[in-house]
Amino acid sequence: MNSEFQNLNLMKSSDEVHLEEGLLSVDIYVKDGELVIVAPIAGSSKENIEVIIQGDILIIRGERFPPENVEEASYKKKECYWGPFSRSIVLPRDVDKSNIKAFYENGILMIRIPKLSGFEETKKIIIE
Repeated sequence: MNSEFQNLNLMKSSDEVHLEEGLLSVDIYVKDGELVIVAPIAGSSKENIEVIIQGDILIIRGERFPPENVEEASYKKKECYWGPFSRSIVLPRDVDKSNIKAFYENGILMIRIPKLSGFEETKKIIIE
């Protein structure tokens, strides 16, 4: 695993009690000095998506709606999740939480968080 992600924790939804809530899939990477979080969210509009920061936790939550109403008995196969979803991500300390930017286009949510320059997250201590 890339050392930049050693302290990056992915958590389940902050509302784990709600069993009918889907866990949003994400990709997380570092590019051009930014931590980038990408989540495909088909079946939703940006009005139905929230991105919230609480301390060191980034929370993405919203709801997906099916293209039409279909009775459960009519399904031959059902793999898509429709309904409320969320994802909580513990952010590393070396990001600038005051400059988070989020974009939603073509069913893809992209969140960009600048990394702080000169921040040393890991330091090896020499034992004397």
